Amino acid sequence: MALAPESEAMERRRNWSFFIVGDRAWVWRVLYPDGTEASSERSFPTLQECTVDATRHGYVVWKPEEERRRSV
Repeated sequence: MALAPESEAMERRRNWSFFIVGDRAWVWRVLYPDGTEASSERSFPTLQECTVDATRHGYVVWKPEEERRRSV
């Protein structure tokens, strides 16, 4: 089975970012593999509230016990 060259490999992960804007309010933005993007419709007073909203839109918070890589 031949692997696609690195330049042709399709990224399948979403790229999530969280930012502080204005007067210490939080917003999120996600870039999808197809090049489209989405962002929060409003800002949030805390990162926790912002993360909860992002989760409703597909953001997944990985817990340390779910880490697939092994420590060396």
